[in-house]
Amino acid sequence: MTIKESKGVLALEEDLKLVQEVLKGNIDSFNILVNKYEFTVLKFVYNTIRDREASEDITQEVFIAVYNKLYTFRKEYKFSNWLFQIAKNKCIDYVRKYKRVYEANVEDFYDIASSEISPEQSAEYKEIKKLVESYIGTLNELDRQIIILRYLNDNITFLDIGEILDMNESAVKRRYYKSREKFKEFRLNREKGCK
Repeated sequence: MTIKESKGVLALEEDLKLVQEVLKGNIDSFNILVNKYEFTVLKFVYNTIRDREASEDITQEVFIAVYNKLYTFRKEYKFSNWLFQIAKNKCIDYVRKYKRVYEANVEDFYDIASSEISPEQSAEYKEIKKLVESYIGTLNELDRQIIILRYLNDNITFLDIGEILDMNESAVKRRYYKSREKFKEFRLNREKGCK
């Protein structure tokens, strides 16, 4: 077993233990789960609906739903997959209700650039980030969700994404790799000055 797989198993066991503690009435364990996943859920929601304020509200709704429905969680599944299914459904509800998806700058939401990198590296990073964000904006909703989920969490697998999005693993892989290939074309076209 690799170190990454070992960490994934430990995280899975930790989540199950926390869930069991919450079901016994331990609120501190729920707070640990919220602290562990809140930022990742927030990024997923924001990248799906592109509205900062609504993303914060939806993330809160996700954790309220998690708390109220935790008794329905089945321990043979990953807690994180169950959590992201709830987040995905809350996003779908929001988009259906308001029939809109905002375009916004992710910089409003979080700034990943490190102060330890040089100004040139920072500028290059921001340029690449802008290109990736622009490309993601061209994707359909399903492909966008696959890409976002894949890059949000190091431990997420194609099988996990399939479970979250109610797809089979091979369909997720096919769409993911096709999107990556299209990104290469998108980047080449942008570098050539085409749009």
